[in-house]
Amino acid sequence: MEIFGYGGMAALGGALIYANLPTAWTIGAVAPTFAHLAASKLVPIRGAPGEKELVERSELFTGESLFKKGPIMVMAVRRPGCLLCRREAAELHTLLPLLKENGIGMAAVVHETRGANDFKSWFSGGDVYLDTERHFYGPNERWLPIWMGFLRFGTYSNTYKAKQAKVEGNLVGEGRLLGGVYLIANNTIAYTHLEKEWGDAANIAEVKAAVEKFSRSK
Repeated sequence: MEIFGYGGMAALGGALIYANLPTAWTIGAVAPTFAHLAASKLVPIRGAPGEKELVERSELFTGESLFKKGPIMVMAVRRPGCLLCRREAAELHTLLPLLKENGIGMAAVVHETRGANDFKSWFSGGDVYLDTERHFYGPNERWLPIWMGFLRFGTYSNTYKAKQAKVEGNLVGEGRLLGGVYLIANNTIAYTHLEKEWGDAANIAEVKAAVEKFSRSK
């Protein structure tokens, strides 16, 4: 019986080590190009927090159309109801005055509509769109298996930070598809952050530096 006990412990240890390897090694990390994001098909999600999400497919437009309106920062949301995603949204929202000062818009894309309107409470000032073909999550979609997510040390560190920030969330929706943050300007992607694990938020100082660099280049 001891053999099975040691075997189980070894298997658990191996799983723990594998789960905490850089996800670029285990599930990939290929950043999308401007052309890939420009080809996205987006639909506005109508409604206020607490209301049912309304999606009219007749309002579909391309990412290229969005980018032609001017520079924009886009958050690709892993799961609208997730307290980790909401914490990142709240942090990005603190940059809204700086973005406005530099003529940069703010938006979020989701790959499912559930909880999208409530997410707006944490991302006020930015529109939310359904990314119908998940371009902002590609070109190689990064799906983090649930078992791996729960075995990663970062999951618990990030959850602690969100709770300290008094962010609320729920467990409704698909949370395995990792998102990211992009600063898109002048037909290029000036900044890219690919989420490496649940709650791996973009570094606000890095996003701010990217905005300021864009401002100096205008």
